[in-house]
Amino acid sequence: MTIGDSRDLALVGKAYASEQAAFEAGTRWRGILEKALARQDIGADFGDRAPASHFTEAGLQMLAQQVNQRVIADVHGLMAFECEPWPRFARSEAAAVVGKPADRVVQTVAIAARLGLAMSDRQRLAYDVYSASFSGTNADARFMLLMMALETLFEPTPRSEAVRAHVDVLIAETTASGLPPNEVESLRGSLRWLKTESISQTGRRVARRLGDRRYMDERPATFFTRCYTLRNGLAHGHSPRPPRETVDGRAAALELFVRDLLSTELLDQIEG
Repeated sequence: MTIGDSRDLALVGKAYASEQAAFEAGTRWRGILEKALARQDIGADFGDRAPASHFTEAGLQMLAQQVNQRVIADVHGLMAFECEPWPRFARSEAAAVVGKPADRVVQTVAIAARLGLAMSDRQRLAYDVYSASFSGTNADARFMLLMMALETLFEPTPRSEAVRAHVDVLIAETTASGLPPNEVESLRGSLRWLKTESISQTGRRVARRLGDRRYMDERPATFFTRCYTLRNGLAHGHSPRPPRETVDGRAAALELFVRDLLSTELLDQIEG
């Protein structure tokens, strides 16, 4: 069987003198694997954000009686365990599928056709990224794809004339600063961005299109701000990472948020 045909792969180490030594070796080998797999363009899920196993001690004992062997809960990720006698590993999985009534889909298509709705190039790109988020199982990646879809919809507007004039002064002072040319050009480029709204300002403005709707019991602008803060933390590697449950919960609400922005014209025509 090839690696490509395998769903799960395990690297099993030898026996170690202590649990701490086993975890230290496992952590070191995980780093080795990550470096090697990255070099070969191979992605792998090491389980950091995977749901935890929910076997009870009683459940494991029942399984052990059935197979007449010691049974421990399998961990998606690094684990250390007593290896004598060698155990069996138990794992539970569940996959959810959300169905959509065909008649409601047809009804929505009919309403969109009657209203003569169309997608702009920007909206179509946002929809493509939004659609890609449905195929992901990693909470962080799904959340980031949804944020990318959202930010694709943004078109920052120019700031006030007074602000733009002030930025022009800063650009002129930077040009005459005597700094190395590459630094001057870099600073000038950054300053030009200040002539338009920030992403957070644009996001709050766009969010207000959703009126009095609530997402995680938050007003649209507040919901966006908290999503954007979470997005920055993930994108810039802030430590510690937020819990998987936090990211998963916000991603579920963000999916509805992006959906509503992509189909604003239909919000009052038919419920999602």
